[in-house]
Amino acid sequence: MRGPAFFCLFVAAGWPVSILLSQSDSSHVEQWPSAGKSAVLIGSPVASRSEILRTLAWQWTPLGPHQQPEERNPGGKAIPAYAAGRGNGTGRINYLFMHPEQSGYLWACSPTGGVWRTTDEGATWTGGGTDQLEISGVSSIAVDRRNTDHWVIATGDGDDVFMFTDGVWITRDGGKTYKDINGRHEGYRLPFGERGDFYGQIGEIGSAPNRLRKLFVASNRGLWVSSGRLTSYGVTWTKAADGLFYDILYISGKRRRDDIVAAAGDRLVISFDGGRTWEQMPSPEYPDASRFKFLRISLAHSPEDPENVYAAVTCSESNTQSPIGEGTLQVFNLDSRTWSLVRSLRSGMNNVIPTRARAFAISPENPDILFCGNVQPLYRSADRGDTFSRIEKNQMHDDCHHILIAPDGKTVWAAHDGGVSRSTDGGIHFEARDQGISAANVFGVSVAQSADPQVAYGGYDTGGNLLRDGKWWHVSWGDGFETITHPYDRDIVFTTMQNGTIQRSLNGIDFEDQVSPSGARTEWHTWIRMHPVVHDHLYVAGARLMRSVDLGESWEQLIEVNELDSTLVNAYKFFLSPDHPGVMYVYMLDKTLIRPQVWRTFNITGDRPSSIQWEKVADLPMEGWISGISVDPDDPRRFWLLYSRTEEFGKLWYFNGSTYSDETANLGLSKCESMVLQKGPEKRLYIGSSYGVFTRRQGESQWTLLTGLPGTCIKSLDINYTAGKLVAGTFGRGIWWGDLVRR
Repeated sequence: MRGPAFFCLFVAAGWPVSILLSQSDSSHVEQWPSAGKSAVLIGSPVASRSEILRTLAWQWTPLGPHQQPEERNPGGKAIPAYAAGRGNGTGRINYLFMHPEQSGYLWACSPTGGVWRTTDEGATWTGGGTDQLEISGVSSIAVDRRNTDHWVIATGDGDDVFMFTDGVWITRDGGKTYKDINGRHEGYRLPFGERGDFYGQIGEIGSAPNRLRKLFVASNRGLWVSSGRLTSYGVTWTKAADGLFYDILYISGKRRRDDIVAAAGDRLVISFDGGRTWEQMPSPEYPDASRFKFLRISLAHSPEDPENVYAAVTCSESNTQSPIGEGTLQVFNLDSRTWSLVRSLRSGMNNVIPTRARAFAISPENPDILFCGNVQPLYRSADRGDTFSRIEKNQMHDDCHHILIAPDGKTVWAAHDGGVSRSTDGGIHFEARDQGISAANVFGVSVAQSADPQVAYGGYDTGGNLLRDGKWWHVSWGDGFETITHPYDRDIVFTTMQNGTIQRSLNGIDFEDQVSPSGARTEWHTWIRMHPVVHDHLYVAGARLMRSVDLGESWEQLIEVNELDSTLVNAYKFFLSPDHPGVMYVYMLDKTLIRPQVWRTFNITGDRPSSIQWEKVADLPMEGWISGISVDPDDPRRFWLLYSRTEEFGKLWYFNGSTYSDETANLGLSKCESMVLQKGPEKRLYIGSSYGVFTRRQGESQWTLLTGLPGTCIKSLDINYTAGKLVAGTFGRGIWWGDLVRR
């Protein structure tokens, strides 16, 4: 792809992933590593959204889930015993902030969903107002301890690169209103949120513990320090150090009078005068440093051990690739300015990877107590890291991102891919503590044609989930992707997980894991669909396109894609039409991955696979990744073609049977990832994007943005015609629905 390109390689849970991003200057390092299951860089710069002139205020209702769904049949086929308790939750939380004096006051940050706060030790959480921002995701927060309605947030994703940042925002009224404080003066502002900026990331924003006056921003574009009043026009920023920074640590120990601020990432810099001047410290030694050149240093400190800073030192081959090296526990002495190795974090443990390195904490009350987390499980030390023991498995979601220990040393908080958990016995036992948090990262969404909402969705990190009779259920585990809900028999539901695994329910609630096609060689995202007219026909994409004519009881191969064209490697996605039951359009990947082909058939319901005839559609208008195809209801040879690109042209094309015309119009720099065509003579399209939902009737020259959704990417859309609702699956804020446009 040309220009700002987005491509992700999905791999198995807990294993590393590479992100390939085109970049005009390869020497200008701006991308961060992604060593989790996968990363999906989404969205587009906030500066351009104001250029969308045509908007329509629209009423959307959140459907949730707002708390951890009840796990259905743990230990069964769709949620095996080893997975019970490990894949359920409300969505990814990467960062926690605890009031230094009121331990019941906490803030939880979702890098795609926003911020929530609690005043009752997590019994209930309320939204922090970030839905109103054009980028809702929050990587970290700093709170004024004298006024808990006064806080500053850093937007975006500071670890896994799921969302870029548009900088730093402040609220003085508990999230009712926000103002950006990125600075207005040339040369003294934060380098984020500019037009076309897809790579900016802020790891952590920190401040002195007393009041929000001076701020420190750790980013992939250096360490920045504020000065002046924290107002939109009063604040100025100065770069204190070059490098890739993730973490800020403010140290004011019981036996130290000086205020020490440390910033860490691929290096360690320390200020011994409260942030006025900075010195770069020696880098720690670690195994295989010649190969694993990318370094991440994550810091922890206990006031009871004031001279020493503890560090989880992790590494990988580069900052854009994720083969990882060995994690080590090390100690930096502030007086001698030297490092000492405590132990490996791989030997006898679950090796810590860079994007989980913040799951590292030391007790403020007892420096003998250390925690170190990763995918599963969490490890605890009672002897300053000499030895670690793992806590009992299945207590919380996989993929721990952040650990906080309360001043009493007994209450321990964990942020993970399923939300928030709490321990009250020093980190031995944990319980879910996430009521009110709604941060689900949704992929495929499907709905029943019923007056009340019945919705199935595949949740990134949280498997298959089902809203039925007003209650959310967690019904299958893994990374959830596409789903199927029978339009007229709400007891028939399908969910999926990575690499082609399909779960089925025939009673609407109990799921089995025995309906996956053998030999399909599917992609990670497991693309499945039910025929819109012949409802016992199912289809699965892959190197072999598969069909079932009996709701998944048996499968047959329709085509092997390289037999159509030797350059093809995968039927990546396919698209059906309720107006033309015989039609299927298939988006094929070739070996380059960026020169797609589209093939089609007009008799997909043929009795025998050999009777189904395929033809290649005319050469496509451009290279790149395709998000969707909608067939013209009047003519099956005509269709709309949606590209997943961020340039201001070439997003949406209409093929009239012989030529393509660009109908992007005013979609701006949004990244469009889903499309659905509303039945009816007006041919109304809805497009889900990083700006929200756009709509337009055929013949209109401009798109209308339906406002009212949070600032997240819309990954999937479906229509409930019985209720008259459009259902949107957001990446970070769960499921929403709103009325269909009737004008």
